[in-house]
Amino acid sequence: MNRNNLINIAWMQGLWFAAVLSAASSQYWPAPVILVLFGLWHTRPAIHVAGDFRLVPAAVVLGMILDSSWVRFGWLEYASPWPDTDYAPLWILLLWIGLALTLNHSLAWLQSRLWLAGLLGGITCPFSYWAAARLGALTITENSGVWIFGLALSWAAALPLLLWMARVIRQKDHSLEAKHV
Repeated sequence: MNRNNLINIAWMQGLWFAAVLSAASSQYWPAPVILVLFGLWHTRPAIHVAGDFRLVPAAVVLGMILDSSWVRFGWLEYASPWPDTDYAPLWILLLWIGLALTLNHSLAWLQSRLWLAGLLGGITCPFSYWAAARLGALTITENSGVWIFGLALSWAAALPLLLWMARVIRQKDHSLEAKHV
């Protein structure tokens, strides 16, 4: 893995901690600041991939649908649920934006291994929610463990879908560049 991908991972982890710890303490500013800096880092010519920012709307919509569904299913309650308790909070959507910025970088190796992405997403992502709950950013309200299976299945589909979209956008960009040369 190259240095830029390691930095990409570090930005995402920094964003995760900023968002989770900020939500747990009802502060709203740290995560957006980290995300803006992360986004600015991605505009550097040596790092920038044309499709990075085009993935953001898809990631936000998918995140809004999934995280809001988990609230409505009664699996999770978010600390600092701004702007509304019935929907995914802003801090979690910032994490989805951050995820979009990893798809062509530190997670790019999974673009051709979608089955592995599904497996890894299904196994690791519920633990991220569990860790956020332990840090006070959310409450897991479903005691039967159904939430783990629901989140695992959702992430097993969501991560490969986003990686597939990243690959398609990159391929289209490369074919357009080849036509213009």
